[in-house]
Amino acid sequence: MKAVRSLISRNLKLYFRDQTAVFFSLLAVLIVIVLYILFLADIQVKIIQDSAEGMLAEKDISYLVNSWILAGLLSITTVTSTLGAYGTMVKDTENRIRMDFASSPLKKWQYPAASLLSAFFIGTTISLLAALFYALFIVIKTGYCFTIVQMLETILFICLSSLMNAALMGLIVSFLKTSSAFSSVSLVIGTIIGFLTGLYVPLGSLPSSVARLIQGLPFMHIAAIFRQILTKDAADICFKQAGKQALLSWQKSFGVILDIGNGTISLQTSLCYVLIILAISLLLFCMNDSRKKRYL
Repeated sequence: MKAVRSLISRNLKLYFRDQTAVFFSLLAVLIVIVLYILFLADIQVKIIQDSAEGMLAEKDISYLVNSWILAGLLSITTVTSTLGAYGTMVKDTENRIRMDFASSPLKKWQYPAASLLSAFFIGTTISLLAALFYALFIVIKTGYCFTIVQMLETILFICLSSLMNAALMGLIVSFLKTSSAFSSVSLVIGTIIGFLTGLYVPLGSLPSSVARLIQGLPFMHIAAIFRQILTKDAADICFKQAGKQALLSWQKSFGVILDIGNGTISLQTSLCYVLIILAISLLLFCMNDSRKKRYL
């Protein structure tokens, strides 16, 4: 395990030393924050306020909207930051550094394990920082603060979603051999991930066929779990007088609750799906990395 810890330390130093890699890992998140703070958040607040015919206080609606935004941000951050962490692995392959590791006393599983754990640590750290700063923004803007239970659940799920995305992004990156290919994939994923989590365009605004496709992806299930955790109190405040049907309609439209047919997908079902994707991604990542060693 000492070798794995040394590799993790090396990967973390190389990642945080590369300011460009850190910036592009956060680029999608920065774009979302700027768009919502400057434009989209106020638009959503106005839409909900108009639908409620002015019965709700603006700060209550702002609490709901910003909690929903934070959930989407975390679902994006756990993807882009874990993906960015694999830049070191791609460079090692491109520069034939992997051959040096292959000829060292390292065991076959130690290098990919260190890469995955490095991505997990980076994804978790950046996501926790994003959660902290945006939660403080919500407190300043609305006066509301998340409960201890919400905070603990969010931290635990940040860890799980970072681990799943570390495994899934590791699988994707294991097919790449050059930094240019990695940059292209990072750009594509960073561009579309906001759509795949229903943050740029709410799920209810999409055609039903597209909505069903997106609901089949693990990214949307992760976003839905974050939304159920973070919007619970805010939704109870805003929809207290409107009734359960109005609440359920909003939850389905904004991807808080996913539906299939005439039913809904429970949080436990989404959680099991995320765990299954994690297990499959880990297995395929290990298999593909082992196969690739023969061609280094």
